[in-house]
Amino acid sequence: MKDHSSQRIHSGLTCGDLTDRASEYLDDRLPILTKVRFGLHLASCAHCRTYVKQIDLVSSALRNLPKLYPSPVNRLRLCQQFAAHHVACVSGICHARRLHC
Repeated sequence: MKDHSSQRIHSGLTCGDLTDRASEYLDDRLPILTKVRFGLHLASCAHCRTYVKQIDLVSSALRNLPKLYPSPVNRLRLCQQFAAHHVACVSGICHARRLHC
């Protein structure tokens, strides 16, 4: 998103600042002064309003998905695979196989 100087003057936040902390804003985890700045920025920036609405919509959709958990057997297998991968990464083996850790 392109930052506009008038938005920065009024709110003290750029569009980048807002997009970086949009989830915190929606989860009500920002200090009161930052919330006010978000409100001022959103009042003057249609692009950021749209972005925040989209993030809120996606978050709501994800929260409403059914909770699925692996079976105990699959959970054990996953834990073993993660542990083996971690050991490989710590020992440097995964770098030889070009895996990113």
